[in-house]
Amino acid sequence: MTDTLTGTGPKPLRLYRGLTRPYAPARVQRGSGTDFTDCPFMALRYAASPKGVVLVLDAPVGSPRVREELWLVTSAKRFMIWGAFDDFILAELPAKELRAHVRRKGVVAASDEYKAAMLRRAIMEHLPRSGSIAP
Repeated sequence: MTDTLTGTGPKPLRLYRGLTRPYAPARVQRGSGTDFTDCPFMALRYAASPKGVVLVLDAPVGSPRVREELWLVTSAKRFMIWGAFDDFILAELPAKELRAHVRRKGVVAASDEYKAAMLRRAIMEHLPRSGSIAP
């Protein structure tokens, strides 16, 4: 359902995925689902390696390929995207750069919710303005 005054549709769902190595589209199983979360701090935890990255996606709301799934973690939601998701990727950010934000003095001892909010702001600053994938 689009807004007739502005011509915009519903706001896309911002999702994150932490990987231990750079993203390679060839490794994605096209016929199966891939897990994502709505919490950047949770994704950063999964990117636990020196070459780790965090994928940032904007998934369309209401798409039959995007579903919320059961997850026993209460601080974040889990989503499954079925098939390829390359068209949704906004950025692939080095995890070591994001870790620097949560290891700062005054942040390292803060709550996970605060760290997630800090990472959301940092990620917004890293996102390319043109919509292309960041190196």
